[in-house]
Amino acid sequence: MDGPNPMRYRLLRRLARVRSRLDSLPFLALVFTAVPLAILLALSVAAVFYAYQQVAEQLALSRDEELARISADRLSENMADFVRILSTIARLDIVSSDNPTLQKNALTQARDLLIDFDGGVIIINSQGVCTVTEPFRPDLLGQDFSERAYFQTVRQLRAFTFSDVIQEEGSGEDIIVVAVPILSRDGEFRGVVAGRFYVQFQRIGEEIRKLSSGGTSEAYLIDRNGRVIYHPSYALIGADFSQRVSVANLMRGERQGAVIVEGPDGVRQVVGYAAVGVTGWGLVVQEPWAVVVAPAILSLQPVIAALLVGVVLLMLILSMGVQRIVGPITEMAAYARLVAAGDYAVHVPSHPVRELRDMAAAFNEMVEQISRFQAGMRQYVAAITRSQEEERRRIARDLHDDTTQALIAIGQRVELARDLIGESPTEAVEQLRDLRKMVTRTIESVRQFSRDLRPTALEDLGLIPALQYLVNNLSQKGGVNASLEVEGSPDGLPPDLEVTLYRILQECLMNVHKHAQARTVTVRAEFLPQLAVLTVTDDGDGFSVPVEMADLAREGHYGLLGLRERAQLFGGQIIITSQPGEGTQVQAILPRHLSLPHTDVATAASPRRTPNVI
Repeated sequence: MDGPNPMRYRLLRRLARVRSRLDSLPFLALVFTAVPLAILLALSVAAVFYAYQQVAEQLALSRDEELARISADRLSENMADFVRILSTIARLDIVSSDNPTLQKNALTQARDLLIDFDGGVIIINSQGVCTVTEPFRPDLLGQDFSERAYFQTVRQLRAFTFSDVIQEEGSGEDIIVVAVPILSRDGEFRGVVAGRFYVQFQRIGEEIRKLSSGGTSEAYLIDRNGRVIYHPSYALIGADFSQRVSVANLMRGERQGAVIVEGPDGVRQVVGYAAVGVTGWGLVVQEPWAVVVAPAILSLQPVIAALLVGVVLLMLILSMGVQRIVGPITEMAAYARLVAAGDYAVHVPSHPVRELRDMAAAFNEMVEQISRFQAGMRQYVAAITRSQEEERRRIARDLHDDTTQALIAIGQRVELARDLIGESPTEAVEQLRDLRKMVTRTIESVRQFSRDLRPTALEDLGLIPALQYLVNNLSQKGGVNASLEVEGSPDGLPPDLEVTLYRILQECLMNVHKHAQARTVTVRAEFLPQLAVLTVTDDGDGFSVPVEMADLAREGHYGLLGLRERAQLFGGQIIITSQPGEGTQVQAILPRHLSLPHTDVATAASPRRTPNVI
């Protein structure tokens, strides 16, 4: 084999030193500050121009959107006046009487109010047949309008409606219809009063011309299908504008908005649009982009100069800051390695910089908490181990003193009954009867033993009856007025989560029985769509809840630690609210699904208590 190559060895060492320097915090700080600032300096001018353009566009869009909304609202109010006129007529008793003569008289008397309907007003009976016209239109009388969409809408909804652009029966002219229902006093549908506008006469367009502002180059009105009801260019009336972006957005259900589009002639237009609420139509206003953008480009030069000066100053400040921050952070990394090795006596010295001083204090506090946590966990594990050993001894004692002795006695009785079968059958029968009673008692003892080890009530009856069983058991054995309130349904809960809720309540009620000296206990189980919340509230002695989890172990609250561990297995929390002499509230908040983030849980703090999450 060839020996080591000295040249190659030196090269590898140099590469290693270079790599270590590249990974160092000073180099990374330089890269992530100087390089981005250099790029920022190169792009600053372009960014300012781009930002200016974006701001200008947003202002133009906001202005035209607001203009379209206000104009649409005013037009909607004007259209609502037509509805009020027709509704007033439709509510007259003579109109709802189904008498064409009386209905004709009503329209004749209201002729001055109906003058704006250049296509006239007609009354359609409940079968959809035109029975009255004003002015007189023999070509419309007797026609069947039952298939018209506006008639069917009014009949089904018992409410007014505005039609889209439709063709008039007979003449084929484009018209717009405003229809309101005729209802009897008991709400029975009696027909429709319909006011009509000829699109070509542009009666509705007069309202839009009133709403047009001096800076708006163009405004037009479209129906729900995208057809033009009004347009400044008479040749475009009735045209299909559904392919335009603004009209398509309105047809998709948008209430208002604004876009910038490029017209067929290449001219950019700022287009604002809004729905005319009472009609369901859409109003569109647009103006050239060149009219909107007026500020001069020269006004941006002072801004650019200020930006350049700011970038230079920022680079100097960052360079100084990096030098002050890198050293303490490097030292803290060394302290962190000591803590990772198990040295919890580490103490980071303070620093003049507030953030670094806060970081050092937080680091020292973290080390102290880790130390307390380790000590508390050791005590908790020791307590759990002792509890397991005590439970094993209790199980062994119960099996020996109860079940084993009972089985021995049963075996002796079996032997005695066998010996008596031949000599005294009657006495053997008596022995077998006693034997049966002993077997029954033994079975019940084993069942009770099994219930203590496993929540059979939960398996046999379900979660709610099992919780009720625990509450009733506290009332019977502890002399406490205990109650259970349930909100929602536990259907769909995972079995493991049901067992966890059962065990948490069991531990809480055991603590109440042993320590609280309470007179009243309220248990509330809430099964929300995403959470399962179990709250146990008592009026007992209460206690001071420690801030740190490790303090629970030192104070002997191992049951509370167990509750916390059970809750955390399902991504939940335990919230304890208590003060000496003011009772205790323990709230377990568990997600019904394991993917639920921990931050979705809510607190249960009361104004006079401070909750602690463990």
